[in-house]
Amino acid sequence: MSAQRVAFNVTGDSVEVQGALNRETVPQAWQTRSNWYGSSGNLQLNLAGLKSVDSAGLAMLIQLKAELQEQGRDLALQNTNEQLRAFAEVSGVTDLLSLS
Repeated sequence: MSAQRVAFNVTGDSVEVQGALNRETVPQAWQTRSNWYGSSGNLQLNLAGLKSVDSAGLAMLIQLKAELQEQGRDLALQNTNEQLRAFAEVSGVTDLLSLS
C-alpha cells in the first residue's frame, strides 16, 4: 500500500487541495502551511480534489480557521465533499466552517 499524500496548489486567489487530508497527511500539511496559505487576505481552499478526509483533517481545518481569524483573515471552503460535510455535522462544526 502506498502512502497517502496531500498537495496544496496555489492558483490565483485560492488553494487547490489534492489527495487525502487525514491523520497520515495532516502533520506534514500543518508544518508546511506557511508555504501555501499566504500572509494576507482571506484563504479559499478548493476541495474539489480532496479524495478523503477524517477527523484529523477536520481538526486541521478548524485550527486553520482559528489561526487565520487571529490574523484578521477568514477561511472559505469551496467544493466540499459529502464526507467532510458529514464529519462536520456529526462534530457540530458545520456553522463554524460555514458549510451550511
